Amino acid sequence: MNFLAIDIGASGGKAFLLSLKDKITVEEIYRFKNTPVEIRGIDYWNVLEIYSNILNAIEIALQKGELESVGIDTWGVDFELLDESGYMIGMPMHYRNAYKLNSMSKALEKVGKKWIFDRSPTQFQPFNTLYQIIGMKDLKMKSIECANTLLGIPSLFVYFLTGRKAIEFTFATTTQIYNPYLNDWDKEIIKAFDLPDVFPEIVNPSTIANDAKLSGKKFKVIFPPTHDTGAAFACVNDMDVMIISAGTWFLEGMLSKMPVKNEDVMKYNLANEGCIDGGYRLLSQVTGMWLIEELRRKWNGIEYERLIEMAKSAKPFSGMIDVDSVDLQKPDDMELAIVNESIRFSGKRIESKEEIVRATFEGIALKTKLSLERLEKLSGKKIKKIRMIGGATRNKLICQFISNATGLTVEAGPIEATAIGNGLSQMIANGQITLDDIPSLVGRSFEISRYDPQNMEEWQKAYERWKIAYGK
Repeated sequence: MNFLAIDIGASGGKAFLLSLKDKITVEEIYRFKNTPVEIRGIDYWNVLEIYSNILNAIEIALQKGELESVGIDTWGVDFELLDESGYMIGMPMHYRNAYKLNSMSKALEKVGKKWIFDRSPTQFQPFNTLYQIIGMKDLKMKSIECANTLLGIPSLFVYFLTGRKAIEFTFATTTQIYNPYLNDWDKEIIKAFDLPDVFPEIVNPSTIANDAKLSGKKFKVIFPPTHDTGAAFACVNDMDVMIISAGTWFLEGMLSKMPVKNEDVMKYNLANEGCIDGGYRLLSQVTGMWLIEELRRKWNGIEYERLIEMAKSAKPFSGMIDVDSVDLQKPDDMELAIVNESIRFSGKRIESKEEIVRATFEGIALKTKLSLERLEKLSGKKIKKIRMIGGATRNKLICQFISNATGLTVEAGPIEATAIGNGLSQMIANGQITLDDIPSLVGRSFEISRYDPQNMEEWQKAYERWKIAYGK
């Protein structure tokens, strides 16, 4: 029995075929690019091309044997609009368009930040679905005026395959229109901003959407946790650990039965996002391997292994940076930006490429230590260890640095956590496993590496210096 997990990110998609006996086996069968299209200054998602690639992935899966089901996860917040007959109204816009508008600021001026947070206690970002819709209304876009249904991007593909119109819970929690205390769209938010009546039913993760057929072969389409971070976090079912989904961003959080709602959550702009079990993750976002990718681009695609060796050879803490500094978010020259950031942040000039790479890795680890302190403070829980999942767990040095910085054991793996979480949800929907089976099943199916703290005194002194600089 095979399960197809299709994981689509902002730059590309991957399809994995999973099967279950005593262990889970995972095979990558297809990969494709996701290239937005700019038209007259507006960026759009090419969902028709993405859907064509989804069909290609399903065709390949069908050729490999009996396919039980398909699940699709993507990034959050973005959406498509359908008219009353179910036809698409144009193409969905890219979240980065939101930076060109001022919709979030206008919304906060109108009702106040706390008013929104009390009803939908998640991270305030200008690209949240709420502010995108407000922006469309401000621009008097006809598409929002004549829309009948709003579907998140993963739900759009489910609709293409099955005709089912619904939004899955984990995606709904990224919109800032969902009220976790009502388990529904918040009617007060909708009324306050005069939003159209376009929001469909909300379904739980592991809901069977419907059957679909391709090349004469039938299979189920499942709603996994359709927000990719929700799918990744499905691999870890432990309330006492800090979970890090480590990749371009380090999404750092811990599980909670209900949203954590207090002034400091709002102050630090943390997210409360949904999980596979209907609970939540309190989540902090730290800039991760995107900094390294930009350095690789500047340095002619230098291999990761070489970068890691460079970092190992460099002097520790020769400079310090805040990896989330606004000056590092989109510089023309990341190498120069990191050098200047170290001077600004710590007063130290980094002298070599080796030190630049090491300071970047150290910066991620030190910011993770701050995330740990905040999560413990906000949740009232003592975190016992760290579980890292995702592609950056291949980097043994950053795993060790995070263990050193936090003083906690780090367990790292699996690498393809998002696709695995997607597949686990399908297995639950098909009655193959339960939520309680996940920890032992993941543990025996995938290699989990362990890192214990080293040089703790040196790292603690460095963190104290870093935190002083951060607080200035």
